[in-house]
Amino acid sequence: FSVKWWNTLHQGSTIKLNAESTMDDTMLTAMLIMTLGFWAYSIAVAMARVRAIILERERNTSWARELNTAEA
Repeated sequence: FSVKWWNTLHQGSTIKLNAESTMDDTMLTAMLIMTLGFWAYSIAVAMARVRAIILERERNTSWARELNTAEA
């Protein structure tokens, strides 16, 4: 009984790689665009953090000082 109840309680897969998706095309497009946007934002934030860590670690070197004065 519990297996049948579990399978009827939860929705099946909406996006399928080898078959047609059951999601509306407009909703699928919006979801894919938002997913790509999320990944782009995550990568940009990670790269900004890496840059900040490198500049903090190398703050006493000449190239980091030159970069700091060029940006100011």
